[in-house]
Amino acid sequence: MDNTNIDISIIVVACSVQELIEECFTSIENSNDNLHKEIIYVDNGSTDNTVQMVKEKFPDTVIIESPTNLGFIRANNLGYPKARGKYVLMFNSDAFVGKDSLQESFDFMEKNPDCGVLGCRLVDREGTMQPSARYFPTPWNIFLNQTGWVNNKNSFLKGIDDIEQDHNRIFECDWVPGCYLLFPKKIVDKFDFFLRQDFFMYFDDVDLCIRIKKEGYKVFFYPNDVIHLGGVNSAKLTEVTEKGQFTEKYNMESEYIYFRKNHNILWVLADFFFIVLLAFLRTLKGILLFKKDKDFDIKKTLGRVSTAFKILIKTRFGKTSIH
Repeated sequence: MDNTNIDISIIVVACSVQELIEECFTSIENSNDNLHKEIIYVDNGSTDNTVQMVKEKFPDTVIIESPTNLGFIRANNLGYPKARGKYVLMFNSDAFVGKDSLQESFDFMEKNPDCGVLGCRLVDREGTMQPSARYFPTPWNIFLNQTGWVNNKNSFLKGIDDIEQDHNRIFECDWVPGCYLLFPKKIVDKFDFFLRQDFFMYFDDVDLCIRIKKEGYKVFFYPNDVIHLGGVNSAKLTEVTEKGQFTEKYNMESEYIYFRKNHNILWVLADFFFIVLLAFLRTLKGILLFKKDKDFDIKKTLGRVSTAFKILIKTRFGKTSIH
């Protein structure tokens, strides 16, 4: 099959999640579409039988094996050069397409050449919707989300998500999550890189969307359901502890880098300021409520500030990666 005959290249990265990969790939095979598709599977150092299972049950899959865990972003970058489709879909291994998701996504992109990125409605197995069409993060709206002071009816208090808006319609948004993110390959081919190597994981999807929007294209949400479990593969990729310490460190690092790369150092400093302010407010609340606030842990709160400061210095204020 030559390049011109492939409609969608689907890149999936995973590490030791054999059952999920089988269900993920089966959902793609059972998709109700007339598309020529290819699956590019990047195995991130799995220690189970995932690769052998893919070879046996999905023989047409392009398999790339990494002997070590490269992280989500670098593994995707390893798979991207193999993509031959007109469109490329970033797709998580813990996500499963609906019967019509791929065909409807493809048709929309074909009819709307100004669309640079398309995402679908993400739901869990019970049908509960997850954040699917999001606003660009800022130090302020991240702070609002963490304090719970979000009020999307007030532009000043608008958060990162607005789940209450009508998600049964097509609409333009700032960015869509990378668990199902479709884009024309010709746009990204003009970039020096697919996903920034500076990120280990997190903020890759929002960073890709903002770069594509800067090229003059739009990001759209499409109301077709894609099941997304969420967090399963991340746990394997980052060896997350019960307290989520690794997750938070990776997130902070990527947050600083995202603000520095797409804005400037003042955004990074503002982000750190709000981390300190949040810790101060939580400490003040804990002192005032004393024993009534059982969730307050001063060591954990101050530890988060310490971690944020260390990462700030190590990344040279968001200029370089430390992982």
